[in-house]
Amino acid sequence: MGRYLIYLLWGFLLSFDSDAGTTSLGEVPRWSNLDRLQNTITRDEFSYLLETVYCPRPQWWSPWIRIGEEKVRIRKFAQRDDWYDLYFNKEAKAHGFSANTKSISPSLSGLTIALDPGHIGGDWSAMERRHFSLHGDQPVKEGDLALAVAQNLVPALEELGATPLLIRKKNEPVTQNRPEHFHEYANQWAQTVLGGDYNDTEKKNTLIRERQELLFYRVDEIRARAHLINHSIKPDLVIAIHFNAAPWPDAEKRKLVERNDHHILVNGCYMGGELAYDDQRFEMIWRLLNRWSVVEQGLAETLSLSFSQVTGLPTFSYRGPNAHKIGQVPGVWARNLLANRIYRCPVVFLEPYIANSVATYPRVQNWILGKKGEGNCLIEEYSEAVLLGLENYFNQ
Repeated sequence: MGRYLIYLLWGFLLSFDSDAGTTSLGEVPRWSNLDRLQNTITRDEFSYLLETVYCPRPQWWSPWIRIGEEKVRIRKFAQRDDWYDLYFNKEAKAHGFSANTKSISPSLSGLTIALDPGHIGGDWSAMERRHFSLHGDQPVKEGDLALAVAQNLVPALEELGATPLLIRKKNEPVTQNRPEHFHEYANQWAQTVLGGDYNDTEKKNTLIRERQELLFYRVDEIRARAHLINHSIKPDLVIAIHFNAAPWPDAEKRKLVERNDHHILVNGCYMGGELAYDDQRFEMIWRLLNRWSVVEQGLAETLSLSFSQVTGLPTFSYRGPNAHKIGQVPGVWARNLLANRIYRCPVVFLEPYIANSVATYPRVQNWILGKKGEGNCLIEEYSEAVLLGLENYFNQ
């Protein structure tokens, strides 16, 4: 059983297309797309954004990025000694940052905001592992909760003059593919991981099934949303709506936890193993040069403060290397996630409430059962915090 779990976890981390230097279902980057961003950033600003937001440890980025006085050299492909030269803007003041760091808009009016309800929900929630039930109660499905918040925000944002657009309008996938579409990918991956002489057919088939499901709901679904965002909607920003959960103290005897908190994520904190992938390295540089982190951090900070004010929840702090604290406002962290990496605009990830906590679980059950009059409705409270944060940021 231990060996089986190791294989499964390894599968969550490995890319199928590792020889091409790209992550799962990723595309080989076109480095020439950076040409139009030549001479748009100073050396000081590039270094500052790289070291404070995108990759805080030099040992992570130094094998791939070489910063000189006039240009930065970026290794294009992991398997080749082939570098992209990006020249710095020398005209700006030595320690001055570009005017491109300004907010995307002075107000909410006229702003296009894509609301991305996390996960899929509905009949897919168990496969996504965003689903739990206790003591015969109604199952808690994160995708359902996230969609309810997004739908609740639409009329309120329209009243403020913004144009809100839902990435999904029901608890169904955005992608047209289904898990079986990825069977051959998963089968080849299993051959690589397990080896050709692995003879436990039952465990191998289980790994293949879970791998193809993972590629469907965690990779292809996000890439389908990215295509919609990047090529059709083209919003000013994306708000990714999620609910958090805490590990069960005892997986066999599930008991609600005391912890209940919130935090907000922006893109950043690319670790060394992640930068080894050509597409992730390219996307990091693309985001850095577009300075989306400036808007992301500013908005995330006002949202964190608004969640503290509206919900009374404390903020969560990461302890591992996969997240980096940015700014001084508690609860704002940088993480490298697929969605906040490949959505080509500023993205903020909302992670409030612990769905399996003593405080939040009864409120979720009340919402599921339609008991919205019993105390403050969880969905309405979540929405109020988002609206307050948006108004405070864009109308300040």
